[in-house]
Amino acid sequence: MLLLTGATGYVGSHVLRRLCAKGERVRCLVLPGETLNGAAAGDVEVVHGDVTDRATVLAMAGGVDAVIHCAAAMLPNAAQRIHHVNVDGTSNLVRYAQERGVRRFIYFSAASAAYRHRNIYGDSKLAAERLVADAGLAYTILRPTMVYGRDGGLHFQQLVRIVRRAPGAMPVVGTGRARLQPVWIDDVVRAVELVLAEPRAIGKSYGVAGATVVSFDEYVDLLSAILGRRRPVKLHIPLALCELAARVAEPLVGPNFLSPAALRGINEDATLDIGPLATDCGWAPVALDVGLRAALNGDR
Repeated sequence: MLLLTGATGYVGSHVLRRLCAKGERVRCLVLPGETLNGAAAGDVEVVHGDVTDRATVLAMAGGVDAVIHCAAAMLPNAAQRIHHVNVDGTSNLVRYAQERGVRRFIYFSAASAAYRHRNIYGDSKLAAERLVADAGLAYTILRPTMVYGRDGGLHFQQLVRIVRRAPGAMPVVGTGRARLQPVWIDDVVRAVELVLAEPRAIGKSYGVAGATVVSFDEYVDLLSAILGRRRPVKLHIPLALCELAARVAEPLVGPNFLSPAALRGINEDATLDIGPLATDCGWAPVALDVGLRAALNGDR
């Protein structure tokens, strides 16, 4: 039996579909009022609850061989919410694993935990990583970069919408030279399968990134070409100016994708070393142009 959190999210839902396709028994901790994808709902046990509710988490039945913890709160959620879900929620899952004698614990962190200048999301992910690593569990930590696929993820979808609607020119926060290493959703799911089956993955943290590194401007140009759009002129706006405007606007509009915290991560290099995951587990991600064409097929 596998315990999966975040099964209604983008990564978690893909992990669930793959596990069900392999015939695995899966228990999903799902927020009250949320439902699973219909194709998977009949193949799993559903427990309604919240990772932040320790009583609910600890009351779940045992018999679990591995926890796959995908649930998270991302920007633009408020800082308190991000910490509560990502740190307190992980603490509750760790406590459950300890008390129930769970054999393996797979934690989905994020590339932002490795940034030189972390925002509140990166800080929360790093704090959660430390909880997992210090818990005495047979853990593996996965740090995906920007995840993309046919139906998401969130930041990829936003960028595709912007590129599709760009009227020949596109504002870009900062220099556009930040290095990215987007990762195809099928490769992310494959990483979960591999680390679950590989003893050498125990006690390790792995970068889960694509095979191709591009600058943000190059990424926009590649998306434009695959979407059949003209390459937009980039209007680079100084990051300091954007941060000043964001600080003024945040009290009026609340948390948003252009909040000061979000902007702090937008010009960080989001590249990770994929060598250890390849060496230990035989992981081989696809090239970016191959993955993007699969993700955007029919979306021209």
